Amino acid sequence: MTTLKNELVGTWQLLSYIEVPINGTDSKFPMGQSPKGLLIYGADGYMSVQISDSERDNFSSEDRYLANDEEIQSQIKGFIALAGSYKIDNTNATVQYSITTSSFPNWEGQFQERKIDFEGDILYLKSVTPILSNGIEVNSYMTWKRIEKEEFSSRRERFMEITNAGRSKSQFEDF
Repeated sequence: MTTLKNELVGTWQLLSYIEVPINGTDSKFPMGQSPKGLLIYGADGYMSVQISDSERDNFSSEDRYLANDEEIQSQIKGFIALAGSYKIDNTNATVQYSITTSSFPNWEGQFQERKIDFEGDILYLKSVTPILSNGIEVNSYMTWKRIEKEEFSSRRERFMEITNAGRSKSQFEDF
């Protein structure tokens, strides 16, 4: 018998993120129609997730500490990350996060729970209790696709090829 933890462990790429207001108003796409994100569940019981709006603009400076107020505001609204430990409830098909750190500091030290469902290599996560988003209580729905180990290997190989292409030893002699 496979446990939910065995099914969850690994790395997942975000396919969709939708928030459905509990008051019945129209659904929202808080990170745009094509969000980017990675969700990692470790076998050690720790997790990490990062989600961003794929339409975020670059800062006008290459120094992140020199961003202007408008750039900072846009980036804060277009990115969320959290990490901590997780526990699985096989009976209720839920995962509970104990949040250690988050880009939204109000979540630190809190617990959040998600309903889990699978369809092959697709993972569906739904908030168990509503969360506050832009002043409205919503349920969040996220769809994730498992990233295969072969894909990691091929990405690493491509990275190494690009990194090593055209570089001579003399470029690194000062290090």
